Amino acid sequence: MKEQGIFCEIYGNTIRNRVLEYLLENQDIDFAIGDMAKELGISRPKAYDVIKYFEDKKTVRKSRIIGKTRLYTLNKEDMIVKLFLKNFKDCLKMVIETHAEAKTEGTEKYTVSLPRAQAVSDKKTRYSSKHL
Repeated sequence: MKEQGIFCEIYGNTIRNRVLEYLLENQDIDFAIGDMAKELGISRPKAYDVIKYFEDKKTVRKSRIIGKTRLYTLNKEDMIVKLFLKNFKDCLKMVIETHAEAKTEGTEKYTVSLPRAQAVSDKKTRYSSKHL
């Protein structure tokens, strides 16, 4: 299982929250459910169930098909997703501010995990529709 990020640390480390955090971290790229499941350390069937749930709620939408692989993306037009994105940005700001304060005071008051930025960066190149 991957290290939890700030979103799950605040809202709870449930599978749905872990998937939602993954979606927020990867908001600008298309993703395959199998890749997401592998990165989050959850079973593929469970990943499909959760994506189906988010698809029914209009949080996620199918973006395209490459071969036999369906790719999905976060539906940034949905009002609830907009709220999640704002909240996610606020969570990240809190991490930055907390670490800045800790540095100036010379102590770590609150430790949180930063998002998997490098993995996100690597995936953008692989799945971004701009590169096809």
